[in-house]
Amino acid sequence: MSLPVSIPESVSLAVHAMARLASDGSEAVKLNDLLIKPGSVAHLSKVMQKLTKVGMVKSRRGRGGGFTLGVNASDIRLMDIWIALEGTFETSLCPYLGSGCTIPVCLFGTIGKDASQLIRDYFTNTTVEDIGKLLKKGQNRIVK
Repeated sequence: MSLPVSIPESVSLAVHAMARLASDGSEAVKLNDLLIKPGSVAHLSKVMQKLTKVGMVKSRRGRGGGFTLGVNASDIRLMDIWIALEGTFETSLCPYLGSGCTIPVCLFGTIGKDASQLIRDYFTNTTVEDIGKLLKKGQNRIVK
């Protein structure tokens, strides 16, 4: 099934992993315990390597090893994760946007722009601390 608006898989894997790290505090969490099903361990490993490289997480090898947050959860916005993994934030519902569409008025109106702004606002205003608290409480949305 195709979704009308999608979040890149790398970002989804990272957000879920970061929520788990934030909810577990300073305890190291093994890669397999950060994986959401049906995600790929190989893909999550690459995602965590990127997050380690930019300093959002720390990794320790060996017995008692795993991943921990590299900075305070309140200092990491979800948009920081998106940019670290994807480079830019760009979304659109129309595949022809910006490619020289011959129709003078977009038939989708402003829905693509509106959806993008909604996602941008959520990712900009939500921290890893916020989603860690959601995970601890078992909620599915942020109440501010």
